[in-house]
Amino acid sequence: MKKITKFLSFKVSLWILILLVVISIGFYIYGNINAISSGTKSSYSMVQSIEKVNEQVFLNVGIATVISSSEHTEFPLTKIKIPLTEKKALIVVNYKAKLGIKKSVKIEMKKEQEYKIIVPKYEVIGISLDKDNPYKVYDNSGDILSYSTKDIDTGELVTDELSDEMQNKYLKEYKTQMDESAKEYYETLFKAVDTENKVEVVFE
Repeated sequence: MKKITKFLSFKVSLWILILLVVISIGFYIYGNINAISSGTKSSYSMVQSIEKVNEQVFLNVGIATVISSSEHTEFPLTKIKIPLTEKKALIVVNYKAKLGIKKSVKIEMKKEQEYKIIVPKYEVIGISLDKDNPYKVYDNSGDILSYSTKDIDTGELVTDELSDEMQNKYLKEYKTQMDESAKEYYETLFKAVDTENKVEVVFE
């Protein structure tokens, strides 16, 4: 009977020891999980340049451009296209171009209450894709043997369309509207100071 009691008391002590070990392991794991989940993230920024600008937008142009592109596989060492290897893409890009000036205007006083405003050359100030429908791929297909033809990079097509070089054509196309907008802007600005002010607006 004493042996049984001794064995049971030993068994209880062993279970208590096991329970303490399990609890200790649990706290250890919990602590490590918290340490991982409460880790910090930091980033550092350095200002490389600060530029003072005198931008003035005279026209916002909403543009929808249809871009088509195609690729073929050619016979080696030639410019001859292999039949049925064409891949093509058709994309519509919707964006807004801001046209105006980035440099300050020159102001000359001709005589009292008469001013001459010299507007610098127009530039593309910025472009932004339409928030709701920036661009859509309407066709991105290939002929039966086009598996070896290079894929068309639709993202690159969009980037090329939004380049300043491509936007410069709108500076010529909408020059008349920008001239009118600039004249109205500076006449309103100077007459707000004094209604007797007279303004002549010329363009470089």
